Amino acid sequence: MIDIVYIGGMGRSGSTLLERLLSQLQGCVAIGELRYLWYEDPTVARCGCGRLLVECDFWNEVSVKSEVPFTADGFQEMLALQQHVDRLRYLPHMVARPVAGQSYSQRFEQYSETLRRVYHAALEVGNGQVIVDSSKDISMLYLLTQMSDVRLRLLHLVRDSRAVAYSWTKTVVRPHVVDQVTYMNRYSPAWSSADWLYRNTLTEAAHGRACDYLRLRYEDLIADPRGALRLAADFMGLPDADLGFIGPNKEVYLARETHTVVGNPMKFKPGGLQLRLDDAWRQALRPGDRRLVTALTWPLLRRYGYHQNERVAETASEVS
Repeated sequence: MIDIVYIGGMGRSGSTLLERLLSQLQGCVAIGELRYLWYEDPTVARCGCGRLLVECDFWNEVSVKSEVPFTADGFQEMLALQQHVDRLRYLPHMVARPVAGQSYSQRFEQYSETLRRVYHAALEVGNGQVIVDSSKDISMLYLLTQMSDVRLRLLHLVRDSRAVAYSWTKTVVRPHVVDQVTYMNRYSPAWSSADWLYRNTLTEAAHGRACDYLRLRYEDLIADPRGALRLAADFMGLPDADLGFIGPNKEVYLARETHTVVGNPMKFKPGGLQLRLDDAWRQALRPGDRRLVTALTWPLLRRYGYHQNERVAETASEVS
């Protein structure tokens, strides 16, 4: 049985920070956004440890043990297979495979078996008990629920939709690609609102298919990191986890090296982090856009405990 904690929700909600904090727990192996690994060229893409994927000892050993070649051609083959299995359009096929047709079922088994080997190898190489995958993607989430030998714990991370919408308007460099300057996608507040609604709705809807479900607000994680991480550690089956890396003033010391793939640029920030208040979106998001996002996402904003006049939201200095 493979024990996986899958971080679900919307991008720019702080999943990279959460994963970095969880990676400090003994027994946890954080691997980043595995679903998007195949989009990369391992000869130019960097691991969270700072090395190229092809030069990282962790991923080299995972490659050998899983028999998945970490080469540009190998990743292209995996991406081609993924495109015929792990996409939103194939959700009905995933949850009703007996009637999905032999062709899809065969591709599903081939792709899921490859993922299975990668997860197994990562756990073995990382000497851990539980994998943390921060892919967040909906189709990947539902695919994992269909793998009978996966114990899936769904950690649903949410953040105020207005903060998320503002974050997606910013220009952010993708630093994990060397020798070239590329940027993360940018989206309009209207697009972000629709995406925030559908991703959070479908993530929450999947909780009955997972073995365990926990919803965590990003703002609560920053307001009380020790309390939130204790809750998360218990949820992950690590009740004796040492939280000594969290200081009394919300400073965190990240001593354990991590080998995460893809994700927010903050994964490359070495050493410690200081968690602090950040209300930039309240001033920087244009009033019209703020009203639009609030109106479009209000049902879930209210459900998740966000209110238009709540106190200033807290967030991490490297994220937003």
